[in-house]
Amino acid sequence: MIYIDTNVLYSYLFETPISENAERILELPEKVTSKVAINEAVYVVFRRLARDKGITNVYEAKKFAKLKEGQYLLEQAYSTVMELVQLSGITVVEEEDDFEILKDISREYGLLPNDAIIVATCVKHGITKIATFDSDFDNVPFLKIVRG
Repeated sequence: MIYIDTNVLYSYLFETPISENAERILELPEKVTSKVAINEAVYVVFRRLARDKGITNVYEAKKFAKLKEGQYLLEQAYSTVMELVQLSGITVVEEEDDFEILKDISREYGLLPNDAIIVATCVKHGITKIATFDSDFDNVPFLKIVRG
């Protein structure tokens, strides 16, 4: 199994210098992700769509999300990400939720909370590969990084 990180989803949905790598990754078999990566993807897709409407910072985005147009874009972001997950054959696995485990992983590998959830989820499910374009997981020795 290979865990699909947020930035792979984003780079598939939006043209970036690494979009071709994201396309190759999403063609791989046995792909999984979790709610934290999906929620992060929804957030960055929403921010991208909102930016196209002139919303440039997080405070404006929060206000915009309360408006009808913002709610529409938020719904569009959810739909876009979930459609990609489904069409790409990505399985959504249950996350590790033991806070002691998350804290230990965060401390041991110098990870922020969401990344600690991802690593702990990989451990929980015996996942040894992660597709990502970030360096956040480079110090996790039991995860092989796949960059396309």
